[in-house]
Amino acid sequence: MTDIRKWEDNEHWVEIDLDLCVGVADCVEICPVECFELLDGKVSAQNIGECIDCLACEGICPVEAILKHSAWD
Repeated sequence: MTDIRKWEDNEHWVEIDLDLCVGVADCVEICPVECFELLDGKVSAQNIGECIDCLACEGICPVEAILKHSAWD
């Protein structure tokens, strides 16, 4: 079974496949509003309410573990 975690607010949601996530943390570094953090070697999106839909996180993940959604998609 795949370990996919989902964080959401009213306008944004992100799914991270923790089985794929290797903890490189490029998404943590590139996010201009600090949505992500690294916890125990895996990425967490605890601050999803700050998201501005730039999609940088999705594009930089080397293992494609992030799937970003918006109510505006």
